[in-house]
Amino acid sequence: MPRVDHRMATADDASAIGAVHVASWRETYAGLLPQDMLDGLSAEGRAAMWATVLDAPASYNGTRVYVAERAGEILGFGACGGQHDAAMRERDFAGEIGAIYILRAQQGVGVGRGLMNLMARDLMARPMFGASLWVLRENVGARRFYERLGGTIIVEKEVAEGNTPLHEIAYGWPDLTHLI
Repeated sequence: MPRVDHRMATADDASAIGAVHVASWRETYAGLLPQDMLDGLSAEGRAAMWATVLDAPASYNGTRVYVAERAGEILGFGACGGQHDAAMRERDFAGEIGAIYILRAQQGVGVGRGLMNLMARDLMARPMFGASLWVLRENVGARRFYERLGGTIIVEKEVAEGNTPLHEIAYGWPDLTHLI
């Protein structure tokens, strides 16, 4: 099997990132989110969103996007930057992992671990030594992954997506060296 490479994304990656974003949501959240929400996702819309982030990262708390690829095909991506949540900053989680999505066929083979390592290194270089992320409470697979990487539950909250209440859990790493 060819090697997986991890690198910083460029604006040229926006289309592929948008496609992976939508595909991974549909794979991961089937049965967890309303089907009409998943059906309404657009790879083109997500690509446009990521193109905006990639073109002006400073406008998005310094968000940097990384991709994992094999033979030029993007298998997953992650995004990290400064913490958006003031309460998390007060708890010394200065960094935030805003996204990490891996195609299901590529899960469990180190793709996500490589992205988390890369994002931890990025945040520590800024310097931000603690970080958090949010995950749906029902996303058991992702929660196990974060726990295997040493993430601990910080807080839970309920948010509404339209008429759908969602329960989210924040995982945190007060010391990002544990992800390296």
